[in-house]
Amino acid sequence: MNFVLLRKFIREQFMRNSYTLDDSPNTFKDFEDYDVELSPNVNRSYTLTIYYKGKKLGYSTEHNDYEEGNHYARMIIDKHRVKAMHTDG
Repeated sequence: MNFVLLRKFIREQFMRNSYTLDDSPNTFKDFEDYDVELSPNVNRSYTLTIYYKGKKLGYSTEHNDYEEGNHYARMIIDKHRVKAMHTDG
């Protein structure tokens, strides 16, 4: 009897996982409450501005290319999330 229940449970878990519509990985851009603006400039650099819940998170920064700005945004958001997890409220 226990084998039947275990088999039913495992089958249910496999079926549940197969119903995922979007199986692409989550990135830092998927976090709610964060808005990343990475805009090109006339001098071929990029300006990065990050907002958290509508408020600007730090200063806008300038980066040499899109990849550099994107990496910096990920680092800032990761650092902010860790800090928020370790503070009360």
